Amino acid sequence: MELILGHTLMKRNVSLITLLLFATLNAGCSPTIETRGFNTGSVKFDQIKPGIQSKQEVQELLGSPSTIPSFDNNKWYYIYKKTSATSFFTPTVLEQQVTVITFDNRGIVSDVKTHTGEEAKNIKPIERKTETVGQESGVLREVFSNFGRMSSKKPSKPGG
Repeated sequence: MELILGHTLMKRNVSLITLLLFATLNAGCSPTIETRGFNTGSVKFDQIKPGIQSKQEVQELLGSPSTIPSFDNNKWYYIYKKTSATSFFTPTVLEQQVTVITFDNRGIVSDVKTHTGEEAKNIKPIERKTETVGQESGVLREVFSNFGRMSSKKPSKPGG
């Protein structure tokens, strides 16, 4: 009788451990949903009317933009992105929206455009490089260039 009872308990324990192991592994594979940027439900871009509002009024209504280009302060970008990632795999973009608000030279809204889906997804940066004058630095150059700069003098004591 004890042998049958022990076998039954052991079988239950193996089943329980298997179930817990499967649940733990399955939980690690569930996708993580991340939302970044402006909440499109609470930000009302339709309140922005070209020819009426200034930069200050837009900032009061919508808040600070996600980004302002370095060379064009008259364009503000409000960016929203929702992704799904499963463990170590590359995240998948579920939703993306980029709203561009353009201002004229007086700081008044001149245009509002919203890009969604594929329009907003593939923004390609310019591949240009700025050439600089000088030498390329490497590890050996850094190590050996410092030999002549080191001083053998002992530092003087303060006050002495």
